[in-house]
Amino acid sequence: MANENLNLWLEDLYGDTAGLKLKLRDCLHSATSPFQRISVYDSHAFGKVLTLGGAIALTDFDEALYSECLVHPSLSVMPNAERVLILGGGDGGVAREVLRYSGVKKVTVVEIDREVVDVCRKFFPTAASCLNDARVELVIDDAHRYLRDCPHQFDVIIVDACELTNTASDVFHATSFADSVFRRLKDGGILVAPLGCPTFAADDCRATLRKLGERFAKIGTYLMTIPSFPGGQWAVARCVHGEVPAEPSTQPWHKDLRCWHPGFQSGMFALPRNVQAQLGLR
Repeated sequence: MANENLNLWLEDLYGDTAGLKLKLRDCLHSATSPFQRISVYDSHAFGKVLTLGGAIALTDFDEALYSECLVHPSLSVMPNAERVLILGGGDGGVAREVLRYSGVKKVTVVEIDREVVDVCRKFFPTAASCLNDARVELVIDDAHRYLRDCPHQFDVIIVDACELTNTASDVFHATSFADSVFRRLKDGGILVAPLGCPTFAADDCRATLRKLGERFAKIGTYLMTIPSFPGGQWAVARCVHGEVPAEPSTQPWHKDLRCWHPGFQSGMFALPRNVQAQLGLR
């Protein structure tokens, strides 16, 4: 049993200038995979916390907030989407939200680190159990190599990474990778691309938007609030390969969601003036 008197803290810094500090009850798991250090902690504020390379990747408290806000602003306006590609997503939360759409026939999850999947199956089953769904194809591979070699096209591609400017995703800024994403989208398809925290990483957010703008003429940017992420706010780009989709329709299962709902959709894309300035949109 955990010793409640232990003075254990987890500190996640953003650019060594600001961050989040969580008081912990215990360390539940810690191991090093071929790619990164993977740890799971029991925290007072957020329940179980997964860290990858020392950075918070998900928590019991707000995993659903992140997954819902990454998926539904795009899938809700794609009623005919059948094939969805998730780059990253080894915890399964994003795939779980995609699978709510009955028209989706196949969800391909490309995760480079099998140990992330194994750890999440054990400690975060609410998210990871969906990876057993018959519609899910789990591919253990590098996302960049998969995009290069994959013969398929997708209705929606979701990058499930905290931001596209972290070390593992620096190659996104190479034209070849941006082009490979674009080639894998069907006409009318959508790319969902996290940009990062506009408060602490405005330059990186703007650089990614510029790169996306070279391939996508229609980009909408929205904010999601994730308490466990340093800065609390995360910007996401919804890039449309074709006509801008319609507004979402109401589904019976919307009542089961913790955060997103159709009425929230337009407000997500109505950015505050300070965020517009940080992202170079005004």
